[in-house]
Amino acid sequence: MSQRSSQNKQTELDILLVTESYPPESYGGGEISCSLLAEFLAEQRGIDVTVLTSKIEGVDDKERKNNVNVLRKLKTGKNRESFWQNLRRRLFFKRSVKKEVEKIADDYDLIHFFNITSMTELSVKKSTFATINSYINFCPKGNLFYKEESVCKGCSFLKFIGCLTNSEFIGNYRMDRLLKYNPVFWAALYFDYQRRNKSLESVGHFFSLNKLINELLIKSGVKEEDIKKVVNIPDIEGLKSKDLKLNLEINDERPTIAYIGVLSKIKGVDLLIKAFKRVESEAELIIVGDGPKRSELEELAGREDKDINFLGHLNHEYIPEVYKRSDLIVVPSVWPEPLSRVLLESAFFGKPVLATDIGGSPEIIDHGYNGLLFKPNVEDLKEKLEYLIDRKDKRKEYSKNMKEFFNSELDKEVIIDDIIQFYKEKISSD
Repeated sequence: MSQRSSQNKQTELDILLVTESYPPESYGGGEISCSLLAEFLAEQRGIDVTVLTSKIEGVDDKERKNNVNVLRKLKTGKNRESFWQNLRRRLFFKRSVKKEVEKIADDYDLIHFFNITSMTELSVKKSTFATINSYINFCPKGNLFYKEESVCKGCSFLKFIGCLTNSEFIGNYRMDRLLKYNPVFWAALYFDYQRRNKSLESVGHFFSLNKLINELLIKSGVKEEDIKKVVNIPDIEGLKSKDLKLNLEINDERPTIAYIGVLSKIKGVDLLIKAFKRVESEAELIIVGDGPKRSELEELAGREDKDINFLGHLNHEYIPEVYKRSDLIVVPSVWPEPLSRVLLESAFFGKPVLATDIGGSPEIIDHGYNGLLFKPNVEDLKEKLEYLIDRKDKRKEYSKNMKEFFNSELDKEVIIDDIIQFYKEKISSD
């Protein structure tokens, strides 16, 4: 029991969650997942939660929000859109984490590093946990996408050079020639990857999003009993409360296929467009989102093709309307995406999903039960699209099964119970 717990007899577990960003600052699903975890843990009797995160200009360094104590003490890069600021984050953020965590570690029963950038070795003895929600510890580029063609099976420095020089992006950033063919950059990036991989040794126990991450952790020397596979908590309350109507030009008399997400190379939207254009049907495809590949994708679709509609970026409050008006959701990622939040949201709305059979998609999609999985190629996607467009009965069956899957496997109480049980089990054995 922590020093704080000894002062407060009602508190059984004091948890320190460490994350680089936390609402109101948000850069994607990671911050949403962290805030949901913190708030749902804080709802449990006997659990007190503190989040240690980065400073935000104009926001108090210390506040209590939704029963969660928030400490904004960490220093990080100011502009996530800048490659050099992101490099600065990688090089200096961990120092800030180590300094601030060691000041307050004795006040807590456990430390949970929610995102990979925050993991660091501590000089104090404490039960430590980390959520591994990406591949940045296992790949210099952070996406396990070899030459932007296939899933990587392992890395070496020479293999990495071949991969990098045959890639267009690193993460979400398009590389210019100065970086792509710069040996100093190669060495710095590979060294940083090795450092990140070694940082796994500083954490005792891990939560992973999918089977592939489990395998990569074990390959990196983590014992299987120190890994718990747990999906992120879906943002269901947000989906329930936001039900604003959007003037979507959708013909409800014909099947509507939807893609929701960033329009980037690794998301495979080009694969979806090519396959859809080869399908002979009255269906329509709506594409929700924006990104670096939008112009190219619009050209690929044909700007006069009225069966393919680009809706651009939509605020989150309008997303429920998209799900409700869609008959099928497609997640065509060509990289092994750890676990798309679209899968979790589709499950909540009871929508059948067609997804590639890589990464975390098979964790949610049970092929032939609540959706279909396909190989990341045009022909297989075309066949599966045709099947589900033509078979309304199958879409209805998969929809029912998807809702049942959500209620039994993705309910927040089930997920929170699994996390707390793993906490207590490992604290008692440390």
